[in-house]
Amino acid sequence: MDNTNLSKEEIINRIGYFRNKRKLSAYKLGMELGHARNYFYRIESGEIQLTLDLLLDVLQILGVSTFEFFYPNLSKFESDTRLLRSFQELSEEEQKSLQTLIERKK
Repeated sequence: MDNTNLSKEEIINRIGYFRNKRKLSAYKLGMELGHARNYFYRIESGEIQLTLDLLLDVLQILGVSTFEFFYPNLSKFESDTRLLRSFQELSEEEQKSLQTLIERKK
């Protein structure tokens, strides 16, 4: 996926991706949200509209930041995050050297 807007289907698919990654069933997620056991199935099928408040509640239950959820390429998110952490662990001088090297490659 590129940096375009997400469709409803893609948002639901991303919720499913993180739900499966956390090994949380739709049934359990519905219960965590304080609703009937089939509540989240109804959201996934489009029968119930996903509101912003509900999305934020879902992300909180899943332990997913909005940054991670909307990251353009989910398959690269973990490697990009590790790379960023490694960069942040470098000294300021090492960071500047690396930035200079990257800018030369442009």
